[in-house]
Amino acid sequence: MAGADAAGDEERRWRSRRRAALLLWTAFAVVVWNIVFDAGVVQAGREYLTRQALHQQGRGPAVTIREVMHPEVARAAKVATLSGGAVAGGGLLAVWVAARRRRAAALPPRAE
Repeated sequence: MAGADAAGDEERRWRSRRRAALLLWTAFAVVVWNIVFDAGVVQAGREYLTRQALHQQGRGPAVTIREVMHPEVARAAKVATLSGGAVAGGGLLAVWVAARRRRAAALPPRAE
C-alpha cells in the first residue's frame, strides 16, 4: 500500500512541475512578445523622426506619422507573434520530450 501512495505522490508532483513549467514557458513567451513588439515600435518611431527631420531640412518628402507607423507597427506585431510563438512552441516541445522520457523510464524493461 505504501508503494502505491508513493507512486501517487510522485505522479502528483510531476503534474505540478509540468504545469509550472508550462506556465513559466508561457510567461517567457509573453515577455519575448512584448520585448520584440516594443523594439519594433521604437524603431518605427525613430524612422518617423528621421524622415520628418529630413523633410524639414528639405532633403525628403513630407510624411505623416500614420503613413510611417501603421505598417511598421503591423510588422512589429507579426515579428513579435512569430518570436513569442517560437518560444512557446519550444517550451511545449521541451515539456513534451521530458514527459516522454519520464514515461519511458517508468516502463518495465521488455522481456525478450
